[in-house]
Amino acid sequence: MPAGRVVLITGASRGFGAAAARLIAARGNTVVATMRNPQRDAPAVREGLEARIEATALDVTHPDEVRAAVAAALARHGRLDAVVNNAGYGLFGPVEEATDTEIWRQLDTNLLGQWRVLSAALPAMRSACRGKIVNVSSLAGRVPGPFLGHYAASKHAVEAMSESLRFETAGSGVEVCVVEPGMYASDWQTTNLDVSTPLREGRSAYAAAPRALAAFRAQAATRPGSASVGAALADVVHLEQRLPLRWPVGNDSVQMTALRLASTDEQWRFLLRAGALGPFRRWMFDDAAGSAQAAIDHDWSAPQVVLVTGASRGFGEAAARECALRGHTVVATMRNPGRDGARVRQGLDERVHVLPLDVTDEQSVALAVSQAVARFGRVDVLVNNAGYGLYGPVEELTEGEVRRQLDTNVLGQVRLLRAVLPHMRERRTGKIVNVSSVSGVVPSPLMGFYAASKHAVEAMSEALADEVEPWGLQVCVLQPGMYRSDWQTASLDLSQTVRHGRSRFQPGVERMLGEFRARAASRPGSEAVAAAVADIVQLQQPVPLRWPVGDDAIRAIRARRATPDGDWERRMLAAGWCFRSAEARPAPLPAV
Repeated sequence: MPAGRVVLITGASRGFGAAAARLIAARGNTVVATMRNPQRDAPAVREGLEARIEATALDVTHPDEVRAAVAAALARHGRLDAVVNNAGYGLFGPVEEATDTEIWRQLDTNLLGQWRVLSAALPAMRSACRGKIVNVSSLAGRVPGPFLGHYAASKHAVEAMSESLRFETAGSGVEVCVVEPGMYASDWQTTNLDVSTPLREGRSAYAAAPRALAAFRAQAATRPGSASVGAALADVVHLEQRLPLRWPVGNDSVQMTALRLASTDEQWRFLLRAGALGPFRRWMFDDAAGSAQAAIDHDWSAPQVVLVTGASRGFGEAAARECALRGHTVVATMRNPGRDGARVRQGLDERVHVLPLDVTDEQSVALAVSQAVARFGRVDVLVNNAGYGLYGPVEELTEGEVRRQLDTNVLGQVRLLRAVLPHMRERRTGKIVNVSSVSGVVPSPLMGFYAASKHAVEAMSEALADEVEPWGLQVCVLQPGMYRSDWQTASLDLSQTVRHGRSRFQPGVERMLGEFRARAASRPGSEAVAAAVADIVQLQQPVPLRWPVGDDAIRAIRARRATPDGDWERRMLAAGWCFRSAEARPAPLPAV
């Protein structure tokens, strides 16, 4: 890429974005520095570099503004050589206590904001057969922690979306790189840190949360400023060699990510508790110990009350029936009991009780849980199973499609947690089973937002496990591999462009979709997943944080964690995880 690049940066008003804008401009490039309030913030960012930095108003949560800003930059400069997707902020607070509005704002900025910008810029880059998409993630995109569950979920989702997109752009001349800063002293931890409402108002049910917030800010104050991240972003823009998939920045990001990948969940918690990692999250266990009370003894071999979402078919139906066959009382929830309830209850009418529930409707969730508690006095186990897959190229998805995917697979689980956890905390016993997928660890092309949603579930669940431990509650993430079910047929949602044959990658999409469904048809049914759920319900020992199911899930998750990105990418490209040259139509010229 020659000198004099044109680089668009989001969130350039301060912090990482401002540092990167100034350094990239100082190296002789033209920078389109976007920010929500240029009148207030642009003079400081442009000072001494006015000829190289142009400020543009942009709120990445507004799709029309994103399209207009990218189109204006293309019209003015004729190209975009790089996009640095930096805009973002953090939400601090317990997973249970964040509102839908707070979670959506976090996802809308940190994840969908990046997706909107890259989707607007990619057609011009594909036409030019060159360009760089640089998505800013975080150490939290690889290492979740308590009270930052929703922030970590958004950054885990960025990692998954970016890895999927990298395969989808392979061979196009467009490169995708994820930059992963560790902790730095900036307004991220002060003015830009959003604190969930109960914690901000001093009424959080989590006694450790206020001290955790103070400890987080105190630790951030000891960290360096944004210069290292700005330099890394400038280096990514200028690098002549092929970009790596991931670019960690800072000693903590480099060291902690490698150590986390090399450690089992149990080993990682031991290292944290023992203080072997120094002050890194050591406060978490000090505060948790200070607020913990012994959980009551609970006999998990006795009949339990198990609430299962998405129980109309597939994993949910099989799990509901298996739990009932083992003597448990099952509340099988589904959107259409009149259509599906009789089949799920067949032969188990005394043990399976059907309730209507739409996980995307908070009132429906609250009503179903209150009815279950009123009838049976408790919910011992929540199986957060409802979900579906969205299939199609990342850059061709619509706002409605990606929001529906996140609303069901991520916020759907959070809504159930908010409804069930107060009862479990009061009784000081309970299990949460959040259904993820092999895609929660291993992203693949054409399923970028499904993988993003499941990566978010993984991060949120790991944070939640630490947060609810003082009440004796347990969290387990179920990671099924591929099984033969309607997940790959009736429940697989094809994007509009694919469904109507309008994708510019239609031949490649149809090839990979055919291969996907053929593999699914060769897999076993849902019995193994159902048995795993029932085993988790009955396990008397503490449940593990993660429970992979299926030979493919066990092998793929283990291999992905142990294999460097470059080696993994070469292996998967050789296996056909990309569009062939004859499978992509010419990129449309951008509208300018």
